[in-house]
Formats: sequence, structure tokens, C-alpha cells
Amino acid sequence: MKNPFEYETAKNLTVNEILDYYEPHFNYSRFLESKRNIFLLGERGSGKTMALLYSSFKIKYQDPKRNKDEDLFEKVAVHIPCITPLFHKREYLLLDNDYKAQISAEHYFVLSIAYELTDSLKDLEEVKEAFKDLDKEFKEDFEYIFSIELNKKLSFLDAVNKWVIKENINTQIQANDTKNDEFYSRALTMSTLLIPLMNKIKKAKILKNTHFIFLIDDAQDLNIHQVKVLNSWIAYRDHSDFSIKVATAKVNKPRRITTTGGAILEGHDFTTIDLEKPFYNKDSEFSNLAKSIVKRRLKKINNLDCEPEAFFPTNPDLEKGIENFKEVAKKEGEKKYGESEKKKVTDHIYKYGRAYYFRSRSAKANLPPYSGFDTIIDVSTGIVRNLLDPCYYMFDFMISSTKGKKNISSIPPKTQKQILIERSDAMWKRLQEGLENEIETCSLDQSKMVYKLFDNLMILFHSRLMRHKSEPRAIMFTISQQNHERYDELLELLKIAQLAQVLYTRQGNAKDDGRKETYYVPNRILLPTRGLDPKGQHARVSIKCSDLWNAASNNIKIPYNDNDGDEEDQDIQVELFG
Repeated sequence: MKNPFEYETAKNLTVNEILDYYEPHFNYSRFLESKRNIFLLGERGSGKTMALLYSSFKIKYQDPKRNKDEDLFEKVAVHIPCITPLFHKREYLLLDNDYKAQISAEHYFVLSIAYELTDSLKDLEEVKEAFKDLDKEFKEDFEYIFSIELNKKLSFLDAVNKWVIKENINTQIQANDTKNDEFYSRALTMSTLLIPLMNKIKKAKILKNTHFIFLIDDAQDLNIHQVKVLNSWIAYRDHSDFSIKVATAKVNKPRRITTTGGAILEGHDFTTIDLEKPFYNKDSEFSNLAKSIVKRRLKKINNLDCEPEAFFPTNPDLEKGIENFKEVAKKEGEKKYGESEKKKVTDHIYKYGRAYYFRSRSAKANLPPYSGFDTIIDVSTGIVRNLLDPCYYMFDFMISSTKGKKNISSIPPKTQKQILIERSDAMWKRLQEGLENEIETCSLDQSKMVYKLFDNLMILFHSRLMRHKSEPRAIMFTISQQNHERYDELLELLKIAQLAQVLYTRQGNAKDDGRKETYYVPNRILLPTRGLDPKGQHARVSIKCSDLWNAASNNIKIPYNDNDGDEEDQDIQVELFG
């Protein structure tokens, strides 16, 4: 059997694999296909690239399930990967003149977009037919405007595509000659190349009403000049012909400054969509998405038509144990508040039912029998790749243990627990071996401090789980005392942890009305090895900067009070339309 949970960088997937694997999201799809400028936020593995690729014209064109009555050319979305060599040119670093650096950055940028745009259309029979009587005229116009010579044997779009490649080579040769300024006088921009090119394309009958969508991927990798250029395009007032969708990680996300020193404004120039959605209960947006993804993969790859909960069953002892202690918490709540106070009793069960189960376990007992699809969702921390990772290893273990001779219809709870603990151990091993080997900006000292910080955070969360009277299952935190002298250094440690994906952030309501606050969420795969409850609850721990710094620098435990009055936050993550 083929492992249905294989996870590969989306850019390495074939068209058929993208069509098979991607689970369309109504809200995201609508926004990506709209004429708005969009920023798509999410850490690595949250599905940004997959969403862009699925929305791209190349994929839509080959989708056998697309609506045949739909005007396919009404919107042409072009995927622009920012990891191509054109985006990683560093010649601008050799320039003392910021103006020349900016010209260089925009030139490479528009060449990349022009290449991807022409490449998306040039080989389509409908487009070739539409351009048949226009090719000669368009070539002559372009040759005159740009003082170039296009290949007479090729179609207009194919000839422009090849010219872009040639222009890139010539640009590199000229840029290497630091004494020659000819390149800067001929450098291309959005207005001198892309807009004329789009205008020409729209003269073809089937493309006359086309809206072009430029899908800029991995924007966090753009250099400072490319970011300013991109923001200037987003600030461009007339978007009847094109719009821009930008996918970026939250760490190192691009600044919003334009080439003129202005700034683009959310709501006015663009809309933001956060891919990392709430995942705290079985009916949350991410939980529903996770179920759809797993069900689709089981069906597509191995023709298994079953619910994820049946494929990843929960250990009966775990299920029974938690239900028993929920009943204990229910009776306790009814005694405390009265049977008529349904909401207060329900809240009491939510707070303490699972906590009582974990408290009931002997310190000498084995780790809890972590299992069940809900648990796998919990340890994913709301990231699709984190969801697929343990599933992949569980399925691979089953293939190995049966030597591939047996059809796999479910993953036993024992195997689930084993793999979850192994993946948890592997994440801790990464921290112990040192993030300085993975993160370019991380020093050896910082690497050691990150490990000590997370070690002490887990000690704090475990102490709360065992003894706290108000929010025992809180497993995320905010930072108070932000004027502390070590605050900026602490943020550097947290940024390293984010880059290593052992920490995520969410935005939610602070205690002060109308103000937003950053919540720090440790990767929940860290929790099983420490015997913690990966489900967590709608609560956060407010920790002083000085205590976090002491934990990281001097390995001092983070202090807390058994009843420190942590305030419950029932909606700490912003919904798309919330």
C-alpha cells in the first residue's frame, strides 16, 4: 500500500498530486480568486504554497472537474515562486547607491513575473489560435518599443518568453561589469514591461476581459528593495487589470513600506488572511479541515472509505478514563453551583475533567496512552504539515511491521502512542542538539538558552496541570513587563524558536478593550514526552519577561501561584470574518 500521508514541498508535487491532495477551502479560495490584494499569512507547512498553486491558472486549466461553462480566461492566476535564482540575486549588496539597488531589484522582479506569465499561456491551443492573426503585429510593436529582436519562428508569447530568458543572461553579464552603467538605463519596471505586456495579451479576443492575478510565494525571502517594489505595486490604485496575492511566513514577514517611503494600509490597499485557524475543539475550523484532508487522502490513495476517527481509533482506556473524570467534574460542578446552572457546570467539566485524569496517574506510571484522531489534531498545533507528519510515520510503521503483505484499515492505538512519543522525542532532540545548526541567525549560546526556556516552560505547564486551581491545562503564554531591559533579547530567542517551528504565534484580545496581544503557542508535539495534555484550553499564562529571561539564561524555574487568577479567553484567535 502507498503511504497516503506523504508530505512533500508543494512545489515538488505534480499537477495531478495537487488536484488529488488539496482540500479546497471556501473562504480562502474566494479571496484568492477575487480582485483584491491579499496577504496570506502562515508558517511553513500551513498550506500557503499549496493554496496558491491550486488557485493558479496552470492547475485550474488541467482540472477535469472544473465547471465547463465557466470562462476559464476570466481570471488568469500566475504563481511566482520567490525562491528562483532571479529573486536571490545579491548584486544590489555591492552597490552604494540605493536608487540603483532598487532599479536592479525591480528589474529582476518583473523579468520573473513576465516569464511565469508568458509560460502559463504560451502552449495553450486556445491561446495560440487567438494570437494567430496578431502575432506579427505584436512582435513588431514589441521590437519597436524595446529595441529588440524577437524570434520570428515562435509565437508572440513564446518569443517574449525566450527573450526574457535572454534578457536575464544579458542583465547578469552587464551587472557583473561594475564600471558599466548601461544596465540601469535599460532596466525594466512594472509600467515599462508588465503593463504593456498585459495590454497586448488582452487584445486577444478570449483574453479581452482577463484579470491577471500574480501569486507571490514565500515573500519573506524577498530582499528589502524587492519588498518596497512589491508594496508600491500593491499601492497602485488601478487594479482593474491585475491584483496581487502575497503568501508569507509570519516570521520575517515583509514590511509595508513602499519605494516612495509611504506605507500600504490594511483594509485600504490589501486584506489579510491568516491560515492558522482555531483548533481547540472537534468542531473548530482546523479540525474540520484536518478531517477532510485525511479522508480525501485515504480515499484517493488507497481507496479506503472511512472516517479519520475510525482509522485512528482512541485507546479505550484513555477514552474511558477521561469520561469517568468528566463525570467526577460534573458532580463536583453540580454540587458547587447547583444542577440548574448548566453553563457553569459545563465550564467546570471543561476546565477540570481532563486535568483530573492526568492528575490521577501515578508519577511512576507510563506516559498516557496518547491516541485518537483528535489527539493527532491537537499535537499538530493547527499546521497541516504537523498533522501529516505523525500520520506518515504511523502508516510507515504498519507497512514495515506487516512487510507490506496486509491491507491497513486502521492504526492501532498502541502504534499511535509509540509514534507520537517518538516524534515528541525527536523534537526535543533537535532542541538539545542545538538550533545553531539549523538557524543561520542563531548562536550557540542562544541555542542553549532556547532549550532551557522550553524546558522550564514545560515544567511550568506540568506544575499547573497537577495543581492549578483556575486554568490547569493552559499551554500558551503572553509576555508582561515588556519594558524590561532584556525584552528585545528575549524576542530574539522567541524568533529563533519560531524559525525552528517549535513555537507559533496567534493574535487575540488583550485584557485591555480594543487592543490585540500576541500569544505564544509552543509546538504541541513537545508535550507528549512530558506527560502533558496536548488538547490545552482557552487560556493563557501571563509570564514576566524577567522570569522568562531567567529561565533561558540561568535555568531558573518560572514561578507561579496555584491560583494566580489567569483570565479565561474564550476567543483568542481572530476568525476570518470575526
